[in-house]
Amino acid sequence: MQAVNYTSARNNLKSIIDNVCDNNEEVIITTKNDKTVVMMSLDDYNKTHVKLKKDVKKAILEVEKGDFIGIDEAYDKAKSSYRD
Repeated sequence: MQAVNYTSARNNLKSIIDNVCDNNEEVIITTKNDKTVVMMSLDDYNKTHVKLKKDVKKAILEVEKGDFIGIDEAYDKAKSSYRD
C-alpha cells in the first residue's frame, strides 16, 4: 500500500486513480491536519462491502439461532477471511 500527501495526490490524481483501478492497489492520502483517507477502486469497495454485509447477516442469523462462537475465535476467523 502506497502513502502520499495531499499535494502529491492532487498533482498526480489521474495516475494515482489509474494505478488504484488497474492494479487493485489502495493508496493512503494524508493532510497536514492529520486527516487521512484511503483511496480504493469502486470494484474493490463494492466487493468488500457485499462480503461484509453477507458476513453480518450470517452472524445475526447464527446469534438468533444460538449458534455462535467466542469473540477470540470469531476475530481470528474474520481476520483470516479478509486476507488475500
